[in-house]
Amino acid sequence: MFRNINFPIALLAVGLLIAMVIPMVIAPDASAAIINVFYSIMTLELPWLFMLFAFLSAVFAVFIMFSKYGDIRLGGADAKPHYRYFSWAAMNMCSAAGAGILIFGMVEWMYYVKTPPFSITPMSVQAYEYASAYGMFHWGFSAWAIYLPVSLALGYIYWNKQVDSLNLSDLCKVVLKGDSLPVRMIRIAIDGVVAFGYIGGLVCTVGLGTSILAELAGHLLNLPVTFELRIAVILVFCLFFILSTSKSIAKGIGIISDFNVKLALAFFLFVFLAGPKSFILNNFVMAIGTNIREFVHMSFNTDSIAQTGFIQEWTVFYWAWYVGCTISDGLWLARVSYGRTFREIAIVRCIWTSLACWLAFAVLGNYGMSLELSGVINLSQLVADSGNNAAVLAVLKTLPFSGLAIAVYMAVVFITLACGATAASTVVSILTSKNLKNDEEPNKWYKVFWALLVLLLPVSILFLEHMVPGLNVLKTIQSVTSVFAIPMLLVIALLLASFYKILKQDSGERAVAVNQNQHNVTGL
Repeated sequence: MFRNINFPIALLAVGLLIAMVIPMVIAPDASAAIINVFYSIMTLELPWLFMLFAFLSAVFAVFIMFSKYGDIRLGGADAKPHYRYFSWAAMNMCSAAGAGILIFGMVEWMYYVKTPPFSITPMSVQAYEYASAYGMFHWGFSAWAIYLPVSLALGYIYWNKQVDSLNLSDLCKVVLKGDSLPVRMIRIAIDGVVAFGYIGGLVCTVGLGTSILAELAGHLLNLPVTFELRIAVILVFCLFFILSTSKSIAKGIGIISDFNVKLALAFFLFVFLAGPKSFILNNFVMAIGTNIREFVHMSFNTDSIAQTGFIQEWTVFYWAWYVGCTISDGLWLARVSYGRTFREIAIVRCIWTSLACWLAFAVLGNYGMSLELSGVINLSQLVADSGNNAAVLAVLKTLPFSGLAIAVYMAVVFITLACGATAASTVVSILTSKNLKNDEEPNKWYKVFWALLVLLLPVSILFLEHMVPGLNVLKTIQSVTSVFAIPMLLVIALLLASFYKILKQDSGERAVAVNQNQHNVTGL
């Protein structure tokens, strides 16, 4: 029962999680203040680092798509994929984009028109134009390219080099050589921090998603949205989550991801047909053009002179969020991408996932913007006064058959959350295990154990909101999420250094083999 558990790593990850949760419960006011201090330091001092990392990742993605390295296949030249293309793509899109896109795709522009970038006049025509485009940038090519280098490195080292586990310390043995006590301690620390970091990366999507679900459930059931109702929603989510986690990857997340993508597409089509179709299409095309025209400007704008705060609160937060999830999401992608080429992975992760996110902004975001511009609802003021939950509910209530529309939206958010959380608990249980075969999953009870722990931080954030009057929940969630990014950058650098050495060595060996074959042919 316990033979595959790597106790030093598991205990370290659990200890770090408890060390963060307990202060939130015992001293919520002080915890909120400390979290915001860390957030301020990171967003004010390090925008340059995150901007460069995102842009170089985008360059790397283009290189992989069009170079000979795109032909490298995880598992070797003859490896056959474990999953159908649609199921594989759906798993990756749902686990990567998560419920965040369903929420921010609808409300993100509302924040931007009041606090636009580049010192643009708030609520002006230009502010609305950039509000449509900037959300697509934050959920576009650069965003998903951040995940790519690590995903390819993990997949190649794991499947092509046949390492013993997906523990990051094992994957970095090229750099972390030897078996001395300091090296062993570093390895344990790396794996523990990575396992803990993935849980932190889920704080944003699970924290915001369950809060939205509680708001919508309260409306449908005609109940006040209390702390108790939000806890009840998390408990229901937890039950569903455990059921999907206790299955294998293919039977659990694979099945619900397939269904969820189809349900989401049907919902988007419904909103598009019910909304102002010409405005949605015209504004979407214009937003694409703005992204193309301003891509370099957006990619390198650190806001160091104007100091409007826009870049710190949004772009740096997003890039830090993605960096915090990069290794663990890469582990998930590596785990399910056997038989896929580097090029296939790059296309699904950077193009298909970007397009799926853009679809959400095009339909949900532009539908809401049309309501504000036509004078139906002042959504940008509503989100400023009452937050995401009230704004999402207000938009959904304007749809035909609003009750059914709210129920379907809830289902899509709920299932998407379950996909992301299932991937999280599966990966963390793998990270804290040992002696697993390449295609072997941890014991079901162990995945369920981590499934429960994954929800501790979102519940703690909910407790903070309940205990600290006037707390800016979105900023607090952004702060907790962003704090995990810095240690992850160090681990990413270590992993990529190992990947570079291994790939360089393998390329040299292949070149020698080709030259030898040519020599043999010439000799004949």
